[in-house]
Amino acid sequence: MSNKKNKEIEVHDSESEEEQPSGDEKDPDFDSDGNYIGDKEDLMADFEGRNPEDCDFHGIKQLLRQLFLKANVDLGGLAQIIISQNYVGSVVKQCLDDGLDDLDDDEDDGSDGVFGVTTVINITKRKEENCIQQIRTLLTTLAEENADDRTKSLIKNILSNDQQHVGLVLNERILNIPAAISVPLFASLQSEIDKAVQKNMPYTFQYIIWICKTYSSEDEPGELLYANMEESRLSEEALASFDVNVTDQTDLSQWDYEGGTLTPFRKILIIEGNKFNGLVRQMKEEVEHAVGEQKSN
Repeated sequence: MSNKKNKEIEVHDSESEEEQPSGDEKDPDFDSDGNYIGDKEDLMADFEGRNPEDCDFHGIKQLLRQLFLKANVDLGGLAQIIISQNYVGSVVKQCLDDGLDDLDDDEDDGSDGVFGVTTVINITKRKEENCIQQIRTLLTTLAEENADDRTKSLIKNILSNDQQHVGLVLNERILNIPAAISVPLFASLQSEIDKAVQKNMPYTFQYIIWICKTYSSEDEPGELLYANMEESRLSEEALASFDVNVTDQTDLSQWDYEGGTLTPFRKILIIEGNKFNGLVRQMKEEVEHAVGEQKSN
């Protein structure tokens, strides 16, 4: 029997707000690995949030590959953790007619049906698990290679202190899923974290680490464009951050788009855990502002 639980998360007709790097009026499209592939037709569908389940494994793993690229991280193991803690976090799936939704689970392996995932993982509590060890090593290595001395020290300290739990936020979705879906996804995540904390589960975080997909444009040197536009103001609340050029992990070092080129980066943010609720409000405001501007144009 299916244990699917539809949540109060629904977005209609993604044509009304196409996903694109924040801060740019162009419409660069990227494949599931983050590579620029040119224009696509708009994705027309209704979407809903659900608890992650076993059939979502391959879809979640593919989304994680967008973020981690060729980094030495066991994405299968990470996907399994996301599914195992399905009381916190959501996957985005296409809404199905009632008749189709009742099909036998064996007829839907979920590999092509996961359009997004939003969750948080306690990388302190789970530090002995292989994929989390790899992520912790990756964060330390990237900081050593790219961050200033203060940020290097901060990363080292928060990962070595088991009394202060660190949450890793994962927020990925495929091309053309509108940013508006992030508002109910994070509202749901916030509520689920609160419920877990009330049950004395380890979701009280002293720090949050957030990895954002960003791009730099040759037309606007020094300015980063955000793949998930709701994340564009998070750095304002960060204790520290640093940028990592990931061109060596992609098939193309730069991607052409109309009017220039984009170079892929990852921005790693370290944020105080008690600011999470404020970040959710901030992202909601950012999305609503962007949608309002779009409607007025």
